[in-house]
Amino acid sequence: MKGIRGAKLAATVLLVRDSAVGMEVYVQERVAEMPTFPNTTVFPGGGLDERDLGYGDGIECARWGNLLGVEPDLAHGLVMAAVREVFEETGILMARDAAGNLISDAVPYHPARVPLESHELSFTDFLRDNDLKVATDLLYPFARWVGPGATNPKFDTFSFVAEVPLGQMPKGDTREASSTGWFLPSVILGGWKTGLLRLVIPTWSQLNALSQFRTVAELEDTLSNVDMTPIIGDPTDPWFADFFLHGDIPERF
Repeated sequence: MKGIRGAKLAATVLLVRDSAVGMEVYVQERVAEMPTFPNTTVFPGGGLDERDLGYGDGIECARWGNLLGVEPDLAHGLVMAAVREVFEETGILMARDAAGNLISDAVPYHPARVPLESHELSFTDFLRDNDLKVATDLLYPFARWVGPGATNPKFDTFSFVAEVPLGQMPKGDTREASSTGWFLPSVILGGWKTGLLRLVIPTWSQLNALSQFRTVAELEDTLSNVDMTPIIGDPTDPWFADFFLHGDIPERF
């Protein structure tokens, strides 16, 4: 299954938490050897696995189809991909056990991360084998970006916001990242502005949006009816393009 103009479908997750200094987001700096976006600061995420498609696993496909603006089976796949990628890359498991309780300690499930990442194990089988259901109530749709080019986009990416389940902590032991951590969105944007780190346009835009909120509750209050109309290609608005692509920072920003 392909996205807009044949782009590869992908999901990314903005993990957020409250801290003493404000709302923080979890990011990773990709290793130099990555074929896409090397040495770039990103949110956890990755491509849709065909085995993520289907029904079941605690996902209300029709509701998520309406939220994301796609067919129900694709909505299932995108939610599964989001939860799977976060588990593979951070060890955070957004799931409930057979009794309906949120998983508070995901460490016992961590041995499955490597076979999941290598595609030896499907996330559907992992959930079934452990009698788990995806905790979709932790996820909020946030944005849809199709890029990097307007004529030959590589990725059609659906972004979600999620608060880390109580008791769990992300682990930065993914082979795809050279460093990971929690930061204020404004701090990451400041690092980009001074040339200390790299950002792609969707990440910059979403960090800019997050920087407007002081707490997770404030952010979540705005996510009940998010516009998921796809943003296709690089921005054409002169102010946005000048600011991001050329570093000309207008006074009104």
